[in-house]
Amino acid sequence: MTQVLDREQIAEWSGQQPQRPWRKKPARLQAWIAVAALLPSALVALIFTYTEIPGPVLLVAVFFPLQLLAAGIAAIATKGRQGAADSVIIVLSVGATLFSFIILTSVLGSLIVRGIGALWGEDGFRSSFLFQNNVYINPSTPLEYGGLGHAVIGTVLIVLIASLIAVPIGIATAIYITEVRGRAVPYVRFFVQAMSGIPSIVAGLFILTVLIVSGAMNQSAFAGGLAYAILMLPTVARTAEEVLRLIPEELRTGALALGSTRARVVLRVVIPAAKTGVITAIILGVARVIGETAPLLLTSLKSDQTILNPLGNPIAALPTYIFDNVALPYPGAVTRAWGAALVLMILVLILFTLARILGRDRLNRFR
Repeated sequence: MTQVLDREQIAEWSGQQPQRPWRKKPARLQAWIAVAALLPSALVALIFTYTEIPGPVLLVAVFFPLQLLAAGIAAIATKGRQGAADSVIIVLSVGATLFSFIILTSVLGSLIVRGIGALWGEDGFRSSFLFQNNVYINPSTPLEYGGLGHAVIGTVLIVLIASLIAVPIGIATAIYITEVRGRAVPYVRFFVQAMSGIPSIVAGLFILTVLIVSGAMNQSAFAGGLAYAILMLPTVARTAEEVLRLIPEELRTGALALGSTRARVVLRVVIPAAKTGVITAIILGVARVIGETAPLLLTSLKSDQTILNPLGNPIAALPTYIFDNVALPYPGAVTRAWGAALVLMILVLILFTLARILGRDRLNRFR
């Protein structure tokens, strides 16, 4: 039996607004929520105004406990004891989010405020800080002269060498664990997990004792890249493994049923399907090592010149540049260190932006 609807019924139904009864809160509940939210803030504001207790201490030691207590009382008064646990979880979740946001904002704000002086002066943008080196510069030289161009080039060389070594091995390890599934999978996974806990200084000491002290190579960008590769490899391998596990098994079995070999399935089906996740794994690996200082102090050292040969002499990098300048008793040197930290943060931001652009599906490009 077919039911025919007239136009008036269709117009009436299409004009109806969706009902969301879960959004309607009683006035009593809203009043308790307002009191529970405003009372701790007012008490903390009074304590901060009339005392000299630092704000972060008040936030952690006074505001959060008062907020938990007020939320628990409000929940018991409106929903009973069962609502107390929910209110405590909500307060902890929102508090942790706000605390993380405040810390991140504080770090980024301090980095921008203190580092912008090296990039921007009275005459405008200082391009010399990005492109010049420190061959004829001493710590007391004004900021108008010298820069970190040699350190940026060194960082790019070291990270590029580490990526060329760690990315193929890491992705191949993930493919072996998820696709090949050989007998050595438990041992490979164990060693990958063990490598993820290696301190950065240990990776530098390993390259120093095995390759540099033995005379196999000099302290250079290649040695620093090897140390970075040891730290980067487990991050790429573990992240790529988790991404490959998310690929539906039906894609593999369907490709095999059509007559494809296991290698062709991995190269033509699995890897393209996991392209976005694999790129994310690579970027996470780069972000893991790009700011490490300890391995470079033992493997690549430092230099005031622009070095392009990765196998030649010691080379500068942004982490070692920051390490050398931040402890000097000269305001200009400290400002250079903050400026280098800001440039390093911008490089990481560029890498993540490129990852988002390159990781988009092809379909999204045509929409």
